[in-house]
Amino acid sequence: MKEPIFKDAETQRKFDEDGFVKIALLSEEEVVALAQMRMDYFPEKGSVFFSSSYLDDYDLKMEISHKITSIISDSLAKQCLNFRLIGAAYLIKGIGKHSEMPMHQDWTIVDEQQFYAANVWIPLTDTTEENGTLELMKGSHNWNEALRAPTLPMSFVGLEEKIKPRLTLVPAKKGEVIILNQATIHYSKPNMTDEIRPAITCGLISREAPLKFHYWDKERSQIEEFAQEDDFLLRFENFMEAIYKRPLMGTSQRFFDYAIPKWSEDELNKLIKINADKPSFFQRIFGRA
Repeated sequence: MKEPIFKDAETQRKFDEDGFVKIALLSEEEVVALAQMRMDYFPEKGSVFFSSSYLDDYDLKMEISHKITSIISDSLAKQCLNFRLIGAAYLIKGIGKHSEMPMHQDWTIVDEQQFYAANVWIPLTDTTEENGTLELMKGSHNWNEALRAPTLPMSFVGLEEKIKPRLTLVPAKKGEVIILNQATIHYSKPNMTDEIRPAITCGLISREAPLKFHYWDKERSQIEEFAQEDDFLLRFENFMEAIYKRPLMGTSQRFFDYAIPKWSEDELNKLIKINADKPSFFQRIFGRA
């Protein structure tokens, strides 16, 4: 059984059931400090989605990551336990239709049968549907145990428009954070306001979890698994190309056969129905299931 990552049992239960939680976390002073630091590093507005992890300067990325974690770690420690933080970065959703973040799941970076891997998403402004807050598919982290990596297609590829109407829109106020399981399907609409939507992402993993990364070797038709250090998410140079190539960092551990799963529309509908038919916590408590 996995060690919990939340001190509050109800928060942990909701995270395990839904694949995400929203919690009040940061003070106004902490949000202001993070927002000012974003302005210091990235003052420009833009029309696309940008992450500081896309930068090629490793030292700069590590500097940003350390500064972010130095601000948020104490607040997280008040509500979380058995964890460590990795790879903090700024996310800047630009303005207009090109700022959409496509539907996806985050990479498999730990043994998810034994450990947790979560994304701590911290908006630095109030987020709404109009400026592209997160939308998440409840329970989707439990739909299968497929590996997730840049070189592997998502199980739901081609079915995105079937999933979108089922997503849960999660508005957030400054100081609130959304913590989502790496396997939870999520998406954000384009930012159709006149202001950018700045946020922060930071990996939160089980304290004892070894990190790993998977590469699909097409010539061998096998998966190659690499052991990785805690900074590997920031070590990619020319990020949008490098993530699709055999990684230059880490230690190759093994090759193994793997059948890439792909859901049909019928399979997706069954998964969604199973999710919808589960009684809620309050139904279970008050006997209305």
